[in-house]
Amino acid sequence: MMALRALPFAVGIALIGITVAAPLGADGYYAQCRALYEQRVLDSAQATCELALVADPNHLPSQKLLARIWLERGQVAQAQPYLQQIIQAAPDDPEVRFLEAKADLLQGRPADALKILPPPLSTEVILVQAQAYEALGRYEDAFETYRKATASEEARLGVARLAEKLGKPTEALPWLGSSPKEQLAQARLLWLTGQTDAAAKTLEGVLPKLGPLDPDYTKTLSLLAMVYYGQGQSDKGALVLRQLSSRISLPSALLGKTWPWLVLFLVFLALVLFGESRIEPMRTVEMTAERKFGPGSLYLWLVAAFLLAGLLAVGLGHLLYQNILAAFTPVQASVVRPLFYLLYGAFALFIALRGVGRQGMVNTLGPRSTWVEGSWAGLVLLALLVVYSYIARPLELGNLDALYPVFFGLALLEVVIRGVGYAFFRERYRELGAFMVPLLFALAIPGPTVYFLLASVFLGWLFRRSKGALAGAVAWVVAGIVLALIGSFPLVRTIL
Repeated sequence: MMALRALPFAVGIALIGITVAAPLGADGYYAQCRALYEQRVLDSAQATCELALVADPNHLPSQKLLARIWLERGQVAQAQPYLQQIIQAAPDDPEVRFLEAKADLLQGRPADALKILPPPLSTEVILVQAQAYEALGRYEDAFETYRKATASEEARLGVARLAEKLGKPTEALPWLGSSPKEQLAQARLLWLTGQTDAAAKTLEGVLPKLGPLDPDYTKTLSLLAMVYYGQGQSDKGALVLRQLSSRISLPSALLGKTWPWLVLFLVFLALVLFGESRIEPMRTVEMTAERKFGPGSLYLWLVAAFLLAGLLAVGLGHLLYQNILAAFTPVQASVVRPLFYLLYGAFALFIALRGVGRQGMVNTLGPRSTWVEGSWAGLVLLALLVVYSYIARPLELGNLDALYPVFFGLALLEVVIRGVGYAFFRERYRELGAFMVPLLFALAIPGPTVYFLLASVFLGWLFRRSKGALAGAVAWVVAGIVLALIGSFPLVRTIL
């Protein structure tokens, strides 16, 4: 096996040796370069093509092949001098147009790539066309384009990836082959469709085919752990997790996802401690016959609502997909997670209503006329979501589900946390309450913590301006309606 792996390298060394012993012309060097390229000995191919250009600086085939080699490595800057030469020499050559389009795609200009691409007569052109559609958020077009080149493993993997993005994983299953990468993709699709037993069996079969140094080995272990824990097989899940922990730092991976929440929690805790230190001792033992609520009451209401909604979400995931982790599973999460947010808000509102009474809840909403403020405030929430998306991408933070029930649940939580909670925090912590409520909103709701903080700061200003929570609740509803109407647009997909 080792001898077979070393064969391409040995061939490359032999060809270079022959080249040194007997110098060839540009065509001869190019023939050797092409042979090395087809054997995927790219370093030797590059060196040989450069020798061809020493013999003939304007040798077009060598220039094209060097541009192709650098682009396949993803290094556009190194390919650029050769691209400029071949575009100047043969601007209408189909291969030149393909290479130029590929460079545009790698540089984040998919629209330009589509304009330049030659007619899709070859697999490589079809792949670049599909990748450009995908980058533009035209997922339906990308899905259909990948299906035109399913003789290629890359295209079949593209079909699987796009089927997941479109929420129809079953449509990709018949297209996948038997290579380890495709079996891993197949197992993921089976997992997404709720066929957890078949997914686990497929993953167990994939692991022996992968080398320990293969990046897909870690992906397979991660997915297998999710499948086992989703099935409730914690013993098997823990065993796989131990294997995974020897390859990656699980605490670091967890911290990479939760650090915004942890930072915000520490700030909130510091404000609570500072606020408690300012309370006069006699206020803590003040006796009154009237039933009073405070921040602690709100914490208990939110925890109770969270647990109830979480239990129902877990039950629904198990019922529909045989997966208790459905809320964290792509595709399945689009069904389970919106219900969780909606139930969380509904339970919190119901518990708070039982506590403060109907009149108390009406008072938290403020004047009815302030609902108008929510119409433009909803657009501000969407603008903040766009800003957050640009921040989240480089930091690898999570996004908010762009589904209407999620926003309706946030509207209900707005009434409880800001509407009811503001009076509690103001009474106990005075002016600190205005800073603590926005932090609590971002901490109490699972999801993109940074976005919830940005939105909460704005809605806190709106609350004080409108003297009630009605405008903020309407803002969440308006944002959800607008996003439901435009969420399937390609541009919105690429932004959010």
